[in-house]
Amino acid sequence: MNSIFNYLRGDEYPNQTRAQSHRHKFSHLFESLKLFFKYLSRVIKHLFPSFISASSILFIILLTDVVLLEFVVYRVGLFSGRYFKVLSERDLVAFWPLAATSIAYIIINALMKSIKDFITNLLSIVWRKYITLSLHDNYFNSKNFYYLQHQVGFSEETLSILIDGNHSAKSKTLNRRSLGVQNSIEPILGEINGLEPCSNDFDQKNVILDNPDQRITQDVKSLCISIANIVPLILISPFVIGWYGYQTFITVGYSGPLAVVVYFLVWAVINGPLTAPIARVIYKQDKKEGDFRFKHMNLRINAESIAFYDSSQNELNKMNETFNELLNISYRRNWKELILKLFINLSQYFGGILAYLVLAIPIFTHVYDDYSPTDLAQLISNYSFKCQYLIYLFTRLYDTLNEISSIVGNTKRVGELMEKMKKNVEQNSNIERKKLIDHNDDLCLQLENFSLKIPDDKRKILIDNLNFKFKKGENVLISGRSGCGKTSLFRCINGLWNSYSGQIRYFVDPNEIFFLPQNSYFTSGSLFEQISYPSSKKVLDIDSSKKIIEWLREFGLNHLLEKVNSDLNMFSEFNWSVILSEGEKQRLSFLRVLYHKPKFALLDEFTSSVDQETEALMYEYLSKIECSFMSIAHRDTVKKYHQIELKFTNERNYDIINLNAIN
Repeated sequence: MNSIFNYLRGDEYPNQTRAQSHRHKFSHLFESLKLFFKYLSRVIKHLFPSFISASSILFIILLTDVVLLEFVVYRVGLFSGRYFKVLSERDLVAFWPLAATSIAYIIINALMKSIKDFITNLLSIVWRKYITLSLHDNYFNSKNFYYLQHQVGFSEETLSILIDGNHSAKSKTLNRRSLGVQNSIEPILGEINGLEPCSNDFDQKNVILDNPDQRITQDVKSLCISIANIVPLILISPFVIGWYGYQTFITVGYSGPLAVVVYFLVWAVINGPLTAPIARVIYKQDKKEGDFRFKHMNLRINAESIAFYDSSQNELNKMNETFNELLNISYRRNWKELILKLFINLSQYFGGILAYLVLAIPIFTHVYDDYSPTDLAQLISNYSFKCQYLIYLFTRLYDTLNEISSIVGNTKRVGELMEKMKKNVEQNSNIERKKLIDHNDDLCLQLENFSLKIPDDKRKILIDNLNFKFKKGENVLISGRSGCGKTSLFRCINGLWNSYSGQIRYFVDPNEIFFLPQNSYFTSGSLFEQISYPSSKKVLDIDSSKKIIEWLREFGLNHLLEKVNSDLNMFSEFNWSVILSEGEKQRLSFLRVLYHKPKFALLDEFTSSVDQETEALMYEYLSKIECSFMSIAHRDTVKKYHQIELKFTNERNYDIINLNAIN
């Protein structure tokens, strides 16, 4: 409990000076509570979509089972005293019914505990299903998965994402939890609004969400498990504690429950301050575990490049350095837990004799002198059970309250993700409505007074006041030095970026423009699914199959047919991105253009890893399917396949060159 208060006060940052007034702290806490309950209400709507939903029914069954289980536990706990009495009196007649009844109760107790665990796990699975499917719908809606993975900031005016696929060191820092001030467990409510602990402002607008994938895959799971385990216990704990407190009161008077409460508070005060530092170390250890795991994953992904560089020793040194950091913090955690476990063990053993110490007072003051030895033995046994179980209930409640930190933290992370995705969807729907679509059979799109800025804090201008028309039958080559904004232009046309002024006027549905990105992506599944991507079609007709086989042979990819036993529909467990070379990736991804036969295509360096003969074949096939295209390229050899060149000469400037005249 004390650790929670530490978090609420922000004491998990012991080295920071605080000049905030008490009034501001309470105001900050109030706003944090309001924000938490806002997130919690969103989560609850997914947990219980209706009164007759599977989760609602399961939760009622679980709550009923927990209540009945407490009754059964109480009855089982009294059997020891009855056995003392029956055996002391050598009452064989009463022994057999008692033995049969106790065995029946034990079987019922075991059955109900098993049912409780089963329903708890089932409920957490159902809850995870509800939340995850809902998050997935929003995650893949309006390309949220892209914006959340590439964010460096977000506002109503701009979609702030990185300029290229390469993250700068600064952007990586922004998209990860920092190791300084924030390198401790998140304050349960103090940081729920996404602020630094010393901040005096309450502003949720520009929160940078770290690890959205982890929020969906791990935080949702942890949240559902915690709620399923904790909430039923919290709901019934006050009533059960009241019942056992009353039972101890009627046995020894007020000293019974009072002794338990005092005992619990004493150990809570001792153990509380020892728990908070360990919690911080655990968070740091989890962070170091993630860094160590990432190092190995990065090594696996880039194994070939590292081998070419012959940099094994360099990678070994960095790997061991990361591992040593993990070991150091693991040692720190072990030493800190030593004292905590000492006091925990002491509290458990002292709890075992507390009942006898309390009961000794009325016994030695002759309160029970009229009791027979067997009746007194039964009373001692029953009271010992009630007192120890009351201590257990307080301890369970204490542990449960500490576990609330997990619920609050995960609720914050999941709620933030829900809110962020909702805002992105709303903003992107507004952007979609702003797209101008004028039907014209001879045009694809037109850029009017188009100026492009890098969507970061500096807002560097890449393209200034561009006016250009992309016409049907007129292929456009986009050239210029690296980093001048070629791919960024495609991002704006696709709608990934909105950090521009002017207009992009569409004369066809933007969804009908086929984009072939520079980095080829391959999904899981059959060879046909790689070619038909992004179509979800899985059934291949005979005519299409013949064409695809012809294309594969034409582009030197017939060996891929051998890998799938000449069955294009055979589900393959291949990691296509790993088994294919860069040239094979570009050739295979180009087949997607041939399969979909778009009227217009935007191609980003789609021939950079193939030879000139294959390059010529690709452009020949584009002509065969009558596809007008804009392509980004650096080779001069491709100019003969284009009619117009849009060349970015230097910063902000460009030239539009008629290649027909040159050719």
